[in-house]
Amino acid sequence: MKKRNILLVLMTLFLVTLGCSASKSTTSEKPKAVEEKSQANLNVSLIDRLRRYSGLSIRGDGENAQIFLRGISSINNPKEVLFIINGSQVGNFSRAAFSVNPQEIKRIEVLKNPSDIASYGIVGSGGVVLITTE
Repeated sequence: MKKRNILLVLMTLFLVTLGCSASKSTTSEKPKAVEEKSQANLNVSLIDRLRRYSGLSIRGDGENAQIFLRGISSINNPKEVLFIINGSQVGNFSRAAFSVNPQEIKRIEVLKNPSDIASYGIVGSGGVVLITTE
């Protein structure tokens, strides 16, 4: 049963990616959610900065929180957002919270569009948060 579910997810990702690349010139995609570094963000924790994004759903609090994208994850089998810090995949929010100092964050970018997250494969199928530090 698990093999069938994995195959179904992979086929769906492939079809979505194929459809997005074929229709990219005719549809206008929503811009990526981006936050630049500012003085107001210097003393704000990573979880509180992520709460500002309307498309993110946060379960729990602190380092044990789980981050999901609204609309991508299914209700029965939610898929956490993949965190990438300075180009390196770190995994879920718990790992990202330990890997980055919130005061060093220069930019946060949330990738939601299927064409943007397709390059991260099944690991990024729940959405991707790119964090750039100084």
